[in-house]
Amino acid sequence: MTSENNIRTLVVDDSDFFAEMTADTLTQQHGIDSVAANSAEEALNRLDADGFDCVVSDYEMPEMDGLELLAAIRETNSSIPFILLTGRGDEETASAAIAAGVADYLLKLEVVEDKQYGRLANRIENVVSQERTRRKFESLVADSPDGIVHLTTDGTILSVNPSMADRLGVDPDALAGRTLDDVMDSEAATQRIEAGRNAVENGAATRTEDAVDGRHYQNQFIPVDSHRETDTFQLVSRDITERVERQRELERQNERLEEFASVVSHDLRNPLNVAQGAVDLLSTPADSEDAELVAKIDRSLDRMGCIIEDVLALARQGRTVSDPQETELSTLASTAWTWIEAEQSSMSVESSAELAADSGRVQDLLANLFRNAIEHNDGEVEIEVGLLESDDGFYIADNGAGVDGDADDVFEMGYSSTDDGTGFGLAIVEQVAEAHGWAVSLTDSDSGGARFEVTGVELHD
Repeated sequence: MTSENNIRTLVVDDSDFFAEMTADTLTQQHGIDSVAANSAEEALNRLDADGFDCVVSDYEMPEMDGLELLAAIRETNSSIPFILLTGRGDEETASAAIAAGVADYLLKLEVVEDKQYGRLANRIENVVSQERTRRKFESLVADSPDGIVHLTTDGTILSVNPSMADRLGVDPDALAGRTLDDVMDSEAATQRIEAGRNAVENGAATRTEDAVDGRHYQNQFIPVDSHRETDTFQLVSRDITERVERQRELERQNERLEEFASVVSHDLRNPLNVAQGAVDLLSTPADSEDAELVAKIDRSLDRMGCIIEDVLALARQGRTVSDPQETELSTLASTAWTWIEAEQSSMSVESSAELAADSGRVQDLLANLFRNAIEHNDGEVEIEVGLLESDDGFYIADNGAGVDGDADDVFEMGYSSTDDGTGFGLAIVEQVAEAHGWAVSLTDSDSGGARFEVTGVELHD
């Protein structure tokens, strides 16, 4: 057994001198562990007993020539690279060598007279590297949980891996030569063959998703370069049923949550509106204590209205973003700022870029952070929006007094450091971020205020 970097080569030639000289030169000058054999029979015996990565053989030898030796080797070893050294430079010999499956061939006289042993060593290293890569790939294919099948563009199956064979319920050897629509749902097979044909015609891999027998699959179609007379492609099919079902269940849960929140908020608004209307009809009491009592009721009703709106928004923000659109951060920030009552404060965009997002929901995120900065600080507040130096997101920073409490606690639902806060604003911010696959964190701004950083965002100039 050879190591990853060591190459062991068998040099076969009926000339003792050439076989030994070639083996010694490859070993001593090129670091390729080489052994000489003086006949085809000896070569076959050595191959049976010892592990070799490559065979280099003369073409013209008594009893069995190089191509006949290759045929004998292929009976027990179908893949070991075989390099043929021939004294003939005619096309007939070259054609016969290629047809027989040699990995490469060289003119023997060029190697001997021009001392091209470095060229031979390079060829050996190349063919062995290719064979090792092929074996690794085949091992990955064989062990892959994904179903993998090699197909012609007319749908004929050339080979399948165990996972695909198990999925189809047919022995792998029995699948070769059959057509895909013969062993699986014909409509799905037709669509897959067409997708593979398009991938071959366009010279680029493509992806599709489909459902077969109640299972959901994500398929990749990869054009394969080969010496076959017909074009071929590889189909890699991954079972994503559990992921699809989880997504659907999450969508159902979100729909139920939103429906519940809508019903509750509607049922709460009716008595709230009645109470608010009653307070509005009251004339301002002359007694200061009564006036303060009415004002307290009015503030409480306003707070209840805010809680209802935030709970409904929080329920709606639970959905994932399935169709993000390219939009400019500066545009989102400017639009969100118009939603804020902030006569004494200002917002500026330091730097901007395009990002793929649900515009409305990111505007909710920004508006909640703007509102958070204003509500947690007295007087004028300067808010800045810009891109992170890491180029993986953006920040919203203010020059206020900072946020009280632990940086992780502020995103907890119901947490608020003020008496009139609902505690839902930053929870909404976190849910919007997570729905996009982003993360949000709190730190201090350069001026000692709060700085919220949204990371994991793919930005474009």
